[in-house]
Formats: sequence, C-alpha cells, structure tokens
Amino acid sequence: MSSHVSGASLTTIDYCRLWDEQHARSTAQKEKMGEGGGKFWSDQGVVDRFSQNVISGDPSRMQKQIEEMRIPKGSSVLDIGAGPGTLAVPLALAGCSVTTVEPSEPMGVAMERYRRTMNAPPIREIRKRWEDVTPEEAGVHDVVVASRSLIMGDIRNSLLKMDAAARHAVHLYWFLTPPSSSGGNVELWPLLHGEPYCSEADADILWNALCQLGIYANIMVETKDKSQHYASFSTMQEDYYNRMSVSEEWQRNIVDAFLLDRAVREESGYVVPGVSRTAHIWWEK
Repeated sequence: MSSHVSGASLTTIDYCRLWDEQHARSTAQKEKMGEGGGKFWSDQGVVDRFSQNVISGDPSRMQKQIEEMRIPKGSSVLDIGAGPGTLAVPLALAGCSVTTVEPSEPMGVAMERYRRTMNAPPIREIRKRWEDVTPEEAGVHDVVVASRSLIMGDIRNSLLKMDAAARHAVHLYWFLTPPSSSGGNVELWPLLHGEPYCSEADADILWNALCQLGIYANIMVETKDKSQHYASFSTMQEDYYNRMSVSEEWQRNIVDAFLLDRAVREESGYVVPGVSRTAHIWWEK
C-alpha cells in the first residue's frame, strides 16, 4: 500500500508576511486615531513618564538584562529603539561604545539628559526609524540589541539588517503576551471604538520569522509583573485617555469605571495590576 501526500496540504506559513500584515493593521488603527507616524512616542507626557520610570525604577532590573546578554566591557553596541536610554546609558557606563537608533526627538533629548545625570560617556545617536537606516549608517558593531522596540514593518529586511550589523550577537526582547492585554486595551478598545484592538505580532511569530530566514535563535521566556504605577488618579486617567484615544464624555465614563474597578490604591498612588510574558531571543555568530 503506497502513501500519498497531497501537495495542497503542504502549505508553508510565511511568518514574515504574518508579522508585516499585523503591523500594517496596528499602524492603520493608530493612524485612524490620529496617532500615526510615531506621535505617541514623541508625546512629551509619554516621554516624561518613560524617563521617570527609568530614573526612579529598580536599576538592578536593567543590570540583570545586561548581564544575561553577556556583553563584554569595551564592546561596541547598537541599541535599536533606545527610548530614553533605558539600556544605552547603563551600557555606556559599563564601558561599552554605544550607538542608538531612535526616531523620536523628545526621547533623544530625554536620553541625553539621563546620560548627563549619570555622567555616562557620550553616545552616538541616529535619529531615524530602523527601517530607514542604511547599512552604511548603521555600521557594524559587536552586539546589536532591540529591547521591546520591534514596532517595525518589513521585518524580513529589518532582521537581516540587524544580523548584518552584528559581529558577534543579536539580542531581541519582545512580548509573548502584549502589554496592552494587561493594560486594558483588549477589554476597553471595543467598548470605546467598536472594533478589536490591533496589537503588534507576538514573539512566537518573530521567532518563526527568524527560522524562515535561516536564523535559528535561542529563546528564553520570562513572566514578570507589568503593573502600571501612577502618582495620582488624575494622572492615571490622563494616561488612559491618551492611550485609548478618548475624546467623548461617554468614553471617559467607561475608562473611569474600568479604573475604579481595576486600580489599586497604594501609599504612593495607584497601581493597575498586570503580568506580561517577554521573550529574550538571541543568536551568536
């Protein structure tokens, strides 16, 4: 008895296309709400909150992340989507020669302020989206890092460009469960806007996209507290109104009811509890 497998059943999933399609849906939703072109990450309130979290946060968390990447002192590091210098400044302090890619001007200003506060060595900055950086501009570095900053399309070329820019290793950190799922977006967005919330593709798609490109990466998953902390109820409200693209009074009422139900009062302010699962994906060359 002979076995026969129909060619129609041998379908290959194009994970790069899956990523790009999800990114396009997420981008389209943001643009519809007037948040396209990275406006969210250039909003001064958002930048200030991120900067404050970095400055007043637990420094051992960043130290642990740097240690698990095992980047030798004196290495040249390319930090893609550096934000307010969350990793770039500690890496510079640790003796690395750091270059950042960060399109947001306010984030760049915040990073320079953080660098000066910590008295860290100078950091070279590229003020562009990674998709728009040429290989010549990127240069070649010992290590390439992109930590929770993979909001980008054309993932095939984006990943291959990262690989080409690294002499020794690439370290990616991305979400297996989106932070938006614990932050309330998934629950609130349909009530506020009449459609599902479109987050970026998750880390499982990313890892499979790498396999598709012939890059067989290591992966380690970490479950961590993703609670959001606010100094006051009004600060929390404003953040949610901003993130949820709220403009009408009835929408504010829905968000307020969610926060009254979900937020926990603490001595230092308010906390919206949450958990996220983050994947550390890396490969060595």
